[in-house]
Amino acid sequence: MKIGCCLDKLSDGFAEKTVTQVYGDFATGKTTICLQLCSQNFKLGKKSIYIDTEGSFSPERLLQINPELDFKKILVFEPYSFEEQCEVLEKLEEKMNEEIGFIAVDSMVSLYRLKGGTYDEKRDLNRLLGKQLLNLSKIARNYNIPVVITNQIYEDFDNGVTPLGGSVLRYWSKIIIKLEKIPEKIGHRKATIIKHKYKKEGDSCEFLLTDKGII
Repeated sequence: MKIGCCLDKLSDGFAEKTVTQVYGDFATGKTTICLQLCSQNFKLGKKSIYIDTEGSFSPERLLQINPELDFKKILVFEPYSFEEQCEVLEKLEEKMNEEIGFIAVDSMVSLYRLKGGTYDEKRDLNRLLGKQLLNLSKIARNYNIPVVITNQIYEDFDNGVTPLGGSVLRYWSKIIIKLEKIPEKIGHRKATIIKHKYKKEGDSCEFLLTDKGII
């Protein structure tokens, strides 16, 4: 699916049958990308599923991007715990039909990271997270649609800025795009390919984050 900015050329848009991970710091454009893809999907005559774990889904923002959007075309889920997120994603297949053309999970790990516990408990959490991603991957392939998950970052003393979720998210995300702010350019963001099925890793482009979406 094309989004209408340099990302279309950088990564050939957002691929069908694929889970794409978009990660970055606060206000780098992750949610805006998800909302804009909902708008693009609406223009194609399709419905979207939006799983909002952070309270980031904004009808007002969507109307800025596309004033003609029909909210009946977007099914929004708002889990408030990791257990609720598990339930939503386990039952997601029941909501699927040929009208659904796009799924966003914004973000995949915000509720997951709130869970503490012992080594065994964290291992179980990773297993549940992997099961959720497996379900999303199956749905993406079975219905020939793009799935986009957003992710957060943390500071790793050895590796610098690192996305959360570790190897579990990296394995199931067949395309990974990192977003960054460009301090010297107000509103400008940088997108870099971290992982791709056929595009060159490390390639990047700049886009502008505006009231009407990304351009």
